[in-house]
Amino acid sequence: MRKQPTARPLTGWLTAMMVLVIATGMAYTLWWPAVVRHHPAYWVEPGDIWGTVRAAHWIAWGGFSFIYSSGTGLVTLPGFHLFLTPFVMLSSALHLSETAPGFLPQPKPTAWLLIGPVTLACSAAPLFAFDALAGELRISVGRRRLLSLLEAAAVWPALALWGHPEDVVALGLAVLCLVHMQRGHWRAVGWLLGAAIAMQLYVIALVPLFCFTAGLRRSPGLLARAAVLPGFLFLVVVIPNPHASLHALLDQPNYPRIDYPTPWVLLAPKIGRGVVAAGPGRIIGLLVATACGALASRHRHSLGWLTWLMAAALATRCCFESVMDPYYWGPVIAVMLCAAATVPLYRWMTAAAALAGLTYLSYERTGIWPYWLQTSALVIFALLVALPLRRRREPHAAPVAEPTGIRMPSTVPALTSSSGPSHFGTSAFIAPSPFAALGCPTRDRPAAWSRLWT
Repeated sequence: MRKQPTARPLTGWLTAMMVLVIATGMAYTLWWPAVVRHHPAYWVEPGDIWGTVRAAHWIAWGGFSFIYSSGTGLVTLPGFHLFLTPFVMLSSALHLSETAPGFLPQPKPTAWLLIGPVTLACSAAPLFAFDALAGELRISVGRRRLLSLLEAAAVWPALALWGHPEDVVALGLAVLCLVHMQRGHWRAVGWLLGAAIAMQLYVIALVPLFCFTAGLRRSPGLLARAAVLPGFLFLVVVIPNPHASLHALLDQPNYPRIDYPTPWVLLAPKIGRGVVAAGPGRIIGLLVATACGALASRHRHSLGWLTWLMAAALATRCCFESVMDPYYWGPVIAVMLCAAATVPLYRWMTAAAALAGLTYLSYERTGIWPYWLQTSALVIFALLVALPLRRRREPHAAPVAEPTGIRMPSTVPALTSSSGPSHFGTSAFIAPSPFAALGCPTRDRPAAWSRLWT
């Protein structure tokens, strides 16, 4: 890929967006019950965050064998939990209360006052990553500001409502892979891809895209670097407790009675009462993601196409998932907003409206088939609207003016220099003569030289 000067990051604006996410997230969790529901006796902090906190506790205590067998609900590698461990230890040192998964929840767990801002600040990862990608896409500053606001809204539910910052951090790292791939930093792509997989396993759907874009020569080194951190974490949790770890990482249990089942749940194997595995739907989704990667090899020099194909590959996870949670759509929506920012404004706004409708319908319990058909139709429509089309051909350059005193015959072709093209538009290219380089006037040049150079 051709290296181009990168745009300056909007550091101040992006920091303001991160502060906005933290402020609105904390205001919602602490004040929504008192102000809106008129029940000030509790907070509405996201319940799933306490499973992450409990897993971080086990890491701090050195109990890796209990990460997947102590009711934490963890079904991914503990990359983000390692990051959260120092803050959890600080919370314990300050004697802050927290909710233990599987037990009666605390109405006002004071640990949220520390854990909440930390997890909400994870929005900085995708915000800065998408701004860097927008700079590589040569998006205007005004659109980049609006894009960062839309990205903040896209990742807000996963942080403030659901408590899954690992999904948000993995998204930011995956987008940074695309940025560094555009810049030709293939070693950084491998390490960042491994870090993203260590945070959340849905990034595996993007591995074919990066491998096909890298080509046969670069792919082995990229995969080797990407496997270091996930492989290390996998061995750390599998060796002390292989049964529970493999069950969580391979079966990916989910609960159709609690969450949002899709028609693929009819094919998913049942692994317990009210619990199903991911099923063959994910295998089909991975095959479609591989097809997106194969298509990326044809558009490896077009960053707009690669961004769009990243959104399509992430959408396969949701379209073929047996049991959905609304925050699963967050990475798809965020990448698609960035991909659509390169198209005309009316198409970008149409895609944003479709994605807003997708967000609304993802929370509606309309049944297995209506839920899947409506959400899948909206995401396909948004992909079609955001499809990067071929740019119009550049207009021909203005004809080169004839030198003073020399009349160009229309039937005689001009000689060309060895380093330049033979034509610009419809006019002939006039190579400079040695007399012009010496500053000699046209009338003093010999006629033979004039005829030769013109």
